[in-house]
Amino acid sequence: MKKLIAVSLALALVLSLGVSYTVVADEVVTNATVGGSGSAPFICAKWETPDHDPAPGTQIMPVPGDARIVKFYVVVGDPNGVDDIASVDVTVRYPDGTEKYQLRAIRPTWTQIPWGGLVDMDGDCTGETDITTAMNSLNAQGRITFGPGQTLSQVLYDIEHGKQLLIELVGEMDYHQPSCDYTVQAFGTDGGGNSGEIVSNTFFYISIVALRIDFNTINFGTVNVDDWNILYGDADMSTPARPTVWNIGNDPAHIMLHATPMIGAVQGKPIEDFDAFMLGERVEFKAGVDTIIPSILPPCTPTQIDFSLHPPYGTPQDSYSGTMTISILHATP
Repeated sequence: MKKLIAVSLALALVLSLGVSYTVVADEVVTNATVGGSGSAPFICAKWETPDHDPAPGTQIMPVPGDARIVKFYVVVGDPNGVDDIASVDVTVRYPDGTEKYQLRAIRPTWTQIPWGGLVDMDGDCTGETDITTAMNSLNAQGRITFGPGQTLSQVLYDIEHGKQLLIELVGEMDYHQPSCDYTVQAFGTDGGGNSGEIVSNTFFYISIVALRIDFNTINFGTVNVDDWNILYGDADMSTPARPTVWNIGNDPAHIMLHATPMIGAVQGKPIEDFDAFMLGERVEFKAGVDTIIPSILPPCTPTQIDFSLHPPYGTPQDSYSGTMTISILHATP
């Protein structure tokens, strides 16, 4: 049976003292124009893996407290032949158009998937599938975006016969990135610096909340009868004597508590009155009742939580123990 916990506080204040310098320098403007001639490369098809929802399109699930590998696949051609293609660029953008990151694949170090090669369908190098099977499956799920005038059968034929190249780029999505539709833009550039038209699609980053704590016991120690006995937490995940809660998802959350009565080992009498305090909100609750702390726990930030125990007047001297279940829920709108 679990016991209820405590955690220790460690604070460090570091002051940096130094000399301030002012540097004055001349500033000049530099200009250059990189131009290309002839026909530019064109994007034939593009998609992302993995996918964690059977709904049409691509929906990617965060890894709680970690980064999700995302693979970007771009099929690119060139009117002058694929040997003229020098690079493929992918830009991932937030819904407001701001850039999250860019990826660039440059010949000859890029990752080209040859005909007979494998597409990583789950993004972690364990779901490899041949190009024909993968693209048919992706197309049936509505996950391939085709360039102007391109079709699945044409793209497959052209990859097989070396008329188009399938390029794989690898990126990551941190767990705390907001849940929303991310726009993915791709274009190709030839050896003369001539860039083709951008082709765009989106993937949805799924909303999750997940809880990480640094304690497995809440130890109130020796307490006073008819008083609120407080065990203070902290925001340090390395001090298990002082409780910390951490939303390792990407959406705001609530914490829900459910305690059993703390029963005396000798007398068998219960203690049933508790409270909790987090982010400025205090809530009292009885054993056996699901109780939500009203304050909202943001993602990505270890947060202090305090617990209190109230043995009623007349509680006999004894050693008391019980359990507490701590759950995380999506915050109500």
